[in-house]
Amino acid sequence: MSTYAPTAAGARRLASAARFPLVLILLLALSLPAAASDWRGRSETRDGVAHVMNPDQPMESAQTLPLKELWRLGGDSEDENEFFGLISRIITDADGNVYLLDSQLSEVKVYSADGEYLNTLGREGEGPGEFMRANSVFFAPGGTIGVLQAAPARLVRLTHDGEPAGDFDLPTREDGGFRIFMGAQSAGDQLYFLYMDQIFDQGHLTQNWTLSSIDAEAQAVAEYYNEARELDFANLVIDEEKLDTVQNRWMVGHDGRVYAAASHDRYEIMSWEADGGGARVIERDYDSYKRDSDQKQEMYDLYEAFTRQAPNATIKVSDNDADVFRFYPREDGSLWVLSSRGVRERPEGALGVFDVFDADGRFVRRVTLMGEGDPRQDGLHFMGDRLYVVTDLISAALALQGGGVAGGEEEEEAAPMAVICYRIGS
Repeated sequence: MSTYAPTAAGARRLASAARFPLVLILLLALSLPAAASDWRGRSETRDGVAHVMNPDQPMESAQTLPLKELWRLGGDSEDENEFFGLISRIITDADGNVYLLDSQLSEVKVYSADGEYLNTLGREGEGPGEFMRANSVFFAPGGTIGVLQAAPARLVRLTHDGEPAGDFDLPTREDGGFRIFMGAQSAGDQLYFLYMDQIFDQGHLTQNWTLSSIDAEAQAVAEYYNEARELDFANLVIDEEKLDTVQNRWMVGHDGRVYAAASHDRYEIMSWEADGGGARVIERDYDSYKRDSDQKQEMYDLYEAFTRQAPNATIKVSDNDADVFRFYPREDGSLWVLSSRGVRERPEGALGVFDVFDADGRFVRRVTLMGEGDPRQDGLHFMGDRLYVVTDLISAALALQGGGVAGGEEEEEAAPMAVICYRIGS
């Protein structure tokens, strides 16, 4: 919804038109969305970082948009070209072709904008054009397709026909130590990475998490975020509020702006321009969603299932859901944020309720998307006017770890994964 405020001349023309009674004119004026000048937040700069502080209510009225299903793949289909293991990333090219990275099958399946199967790129292995347990696919410099393998770290490049195009140099540690690449994205000729360095010392583990970028020549551009975590193996504690940080919440916009949310219990999103400048924090007054006992147990079971290699660990889950669950930069510069309440309190038949912020970080409106999907279980990928939903993502990830969610004698088998393509709006 665009913002509109009638000019003085326009208002006089409306008032002088005999066919518009005064009451109708007043109703028309009241129905218009609030102008940008009606924003009730405030901005300030702290230590060189701009903070945009929003109230709990947006400037404009809420919107409800339908999701029109265009096609779906997988699920109960018996087509061998629609069999998926774990779809972890989706990208689309200028022609609308859809690239699905299957981390379990170690391949990239390509479909047309209409959902027609076109090709399969890559395969499992260690040779040219091959990869294993990759976690990211993106368009790499030179017109190639990049696939990131977490460990041992490799960035494999493929042509659009699937031919090997050589590996790309990744940032390495000065001491030559072990580095795990947790994810990669691209914008223009710049590549963005989240990686983790691990340092072991007498029963202690230090994890250094870094969000940074390189250019097309593999030269460092900027470091946006760094965080150190300390773990004691003699008394290992898996604390959700300390561990639930940027690895679950970082994205790069089409203009190269980087977004990250590191806090579990604060509604705030950090962002930087592609070169590392223009640091900004978007904040919003927010009442955290308090979990009931069943929801806490569900989260405990999820952490327990993902940490089976550390059976003696103590698991501490938060009393609250993370204020910022996920967020999605859009092509128009807006940022769509899915909060804990946007997930938990969505209307029946809705996929989620999104807080929409404009390019200046101001809370503009809430948008409810009506369609099939559960953001706590499914993966969401926004591309232009389309939304791709990867069903049962969490169940598939758990199955890849070695089983379903713990908590019973028999663990449920993951449902066949499907990909649903929606058009947003009518």
